Order: sequence, then structure tokens, then C-alpha cells
Amino acid sequence: MISFLLALALGAQTATPAPAVAPAPGVWVFRESSDPAQPKSATATVRSADGSRLLLRCDTVNVPIVSVQFMPKTPVPAGDSRIVTLTLDEGMADMTSWLFPGKGAYNGEPPEVYLIADEIAKAKKVRLGFAEGETMIERDFAGPGSDAIFRKVYATCGLPYAMPSVTPAPSKQ
Repeated sequence: MISFLLALALGAQTATPAPAVAPAPGVWVFRESSDPAQPKSATATVRSADGSRLLLRCDTVNVPIVSVQFMPKTPVPAGDSRIVTLTLDEGMADMTSWLFPGKGAYNGEPPEVYLIADEIAKAKKVRLGFAEGETMIERDFAGPGSDAIFRKVYATCGLPYAMPSVTPAPSKQ
């Protein structure tokens, strides 16, 4: 009996924990870094039906920066910047130049990121797309329903959720 209990206890110690369940498609999730030894970061993420992701991300490694990222399920190789089309609620499309550092598309230009986030916050349906060679990569995502989750991302970076100034600050003499 004791050997059976010992075997059961040892089996429990070596059991593999269940993998984390990914949120359902269309549900926005906020995650913030919890390791105080690492730079602060936060992400608001939604998944499409095929597992592609749309993110608003804050990183504070060197300077605080908020970016919008589109990560198709099938990674996209690194390449030159190109046009990404953002369509909201089947309305008119916005087209801006994004970077392609590998795996997906990235926009870190503060005024563009704020405008994109603000538009996404007001939308029920978000479609992102870009050309990959002869193929058009397009995915649909649910809108978050409000800007609250995006405000949390900006707050983690210590940045206001507002249009950043596009003019340089006056120099102090």
C-alpha cells in the first residue's frame, strides 16, 4: 500500500501541467509583464478564426514605444516595408506603410499607431491585409468594443492615450 502511495506521489510530481488555453477567436485579451527584473511590456491581443493575431503592444526596453502588429498564422519572411490595408466595418480602407521584420507586419510610428488604435477601438469588424508576392494575406478580427484595453497598454508605457505631437518640442536654452 505504501509503495502504491509513493508511486502515486512521484507520478504527481512529474506530471506535465496542462498547456494554457488560447482565448477564443474574437476575444481581446490584455497581458502585462510580471517580472520586475525585465522591462515593462503589455499587449492587447485578439485572434482570428485561423489563429492569426492582431496586437497593440507596449515595450519599454530603451524608450517606451507602442506598436500595432499583425501576425498571420503562417509567418511572413522579413522584407521591405509595404502597404498594409486596414478596413473597418466594411467601410473605406486606410493604407499605410508597415515594416516586415519577420513573422508579420509592424507599425511603430506614434501618430499612425494612435490613429489605427483609435479607429480599431470604435470598430466592430477589423480587416487587415497585405500582398505577399502574388498572394493577398487578409484576416478579419473583432473590434474590442471600446478603447479601454488600449488605454491600459498606453498606461503601461507611461504614455497618454492621445495623438502625439508631430512637431519637435522647443529646445531649452
